[in-house]
Amino acid sequence: MKKYLSEHKNALLTLPVVLFMILFAVFSEKYARVTLNGIKLWAFNILPSVFPYFVFTALLTSLGSAARLAARCGKVTKKIFGCGGMSGYAFFIAAVSGYPGGSKITAELYAKNLISEREAYKMSGFCSLSSPLFILGTVGGMILKDAAAGFALLAAHVGAVLLTAVILRGKKSANADTAVPVKTHTTDNLIYEAVYESVLSVLVLGGIVTIFFVAIEMLSDIGAFYLPERLFTLLFGDADLARGFAFGLVECTTGIFAAAQSSSPLLLPVIGFLLSFGGFSVMTQSCVFLKKAKIKTARFFLSKTLHAVITFAILFILCSLTRL
Repeated sequence: MKKYLSEHKNALLTLPVVLFMILFAVFSEKYARVTLNGIKLWAFNILPSVFPYFVFTALLTSLGSAARLAARCGKVTKKIFGCGGMSGYAFFIAAVSGYPGGSKITAELYAKNLISEREAYKMSGFCSLSSPLFILGTVGGMILKDAAAGFALLAAHVGAVLLTAVILRGKKSANADTAVPVKTHTTDNLIYEAVYESVLSVLVLGGIVTIFFVAIEMLSDIGAFYLPERLFTLLFGDADLARGFAFGLVECTTGIFAAAQSSSPLLLPVIGFLLSFGGFSVMTQSCVFLKKAKIKTARFFLSKTLHAVITFAILFILCSLTRL
């Protein structure tokens, strides 16, 4: 079966792409509006939260501040992650830049022989996080309109990834004691380059969000979500939450918007699960980079699923004890 899928992968992927093209051609007026709504979703809810952060993160990295910070926390990373100081640098970048920044920096460090294959293997899981500004600004502020909920989501998200790292850490890597080289990018155009790189990043992010937004609408129209929605409705006891969860497994932001229509007490744990899992949209973006570090998709999927389950559990307990 595995050999068959490997040999016919392109042919199998061609069928749904052709189907989507036909649907778009036949119902062009409807799906053009859906595409515009996807662009609006990105432009009004994601772009304002992440673009300034992308620029500031790029500036911080170019100035060498992040690497200096990581060089001072090598002992901590060895205990928590079982990796050297470079993992602290990657974790810092992942934590401030969001998806798929962690996967990108992991692949780059491996390509430069600054981390081992085993370290890259471990880092693929704990260096995959959602941006704090997206969680606090977009989800907490714009979607839920509840700052306390945003901070709870962020705390659970980061806490869960640290627990996931401890669970999957294994033995300490052989080169975990390697010092972190501090490199400062010297140029007279720091701001220009930071803005340029950030614009490209947010445009690509907008394109991916929009394409998956349209794909979700098409899949919904042909009934692909019928059974998952029924199953999740039985699980959660709320149709809006079930629809959001099903959508979120494909594209996180779209799913969170749909789930936010629910008043279920499970709303926050479900949104936390989706933020940590990321959806297949984030999986696709991340795996493009992780392939360069020879990391198998199955390992990455396992770590993301474990991260999502732990986040759900933390928020479920928190919501049970408080009024969130």
